[in-house]
Amino acid sequence: MDTDRTDTESSAAPPAPATGLRPEDREHRVDAREVAADEREQLADTRESAADERERLADAREDAADVREEAADVREEAADVRERLADARESAADEREHSLDAREDLVDQRGRLAGEKVPSRRRRSVEAIGRERALLAAGQARLDRNEAALSRAEARDMREQRSVEQEIAASVRRLQRLSDDDPSREVADGESPEAR
Repeated sequence: MDTDRTDTESSAAPPAPATGLRPEDREHRVDAREVAADEREQLADTRESAADERERLADAREDAADVREEAADVREEAADVRERLADARESAADEREHSLDAREDLVDQRGRLAGEKVPSRRRRSVEAIGRERALLAAGQARLDRNEAALSRAEARDMREQRSVEQEIAASVRRLQRLSDDDPSREVADGESPEAR
């Protein structure tokens, strides 16, 4: 034992605990840890709010895309109806033209037998060529409408593919958010935690 100590030394504050920190320092550390935990919690809340807002915006974009797709489908259906009606009119016109050709031939034959003056074969040929050109133009119009219908069908397929891809992306975002919120729910290769 050291006998050189004075009374003032022995009446000083008790020695620091084994941790080497005074009670005030420990209290400051606890307070600092609580403040850091509160900051982490606020940051997590901020991230969650931002994720909720992103998801809300993504849902709004998907809803708007759905509305546009429905409007496009209505327009395409109306165009398809118009094309079917035009095809029906052209088919009826084709039948009338063929019927007219057959009737002209019959009338011309009867007229010749009766000794009446009938248009020459050349004139009838020119008329027939005119009708065939009209049929050809109608056929080209039908071809153009069919090409337009095919383009619309391809556009519809592309919209449906985009819609599927958006739904997949939304599902991935939701799964990612769930796994970020609860790491124990994280899934690997599409396998549920219970299946592992």
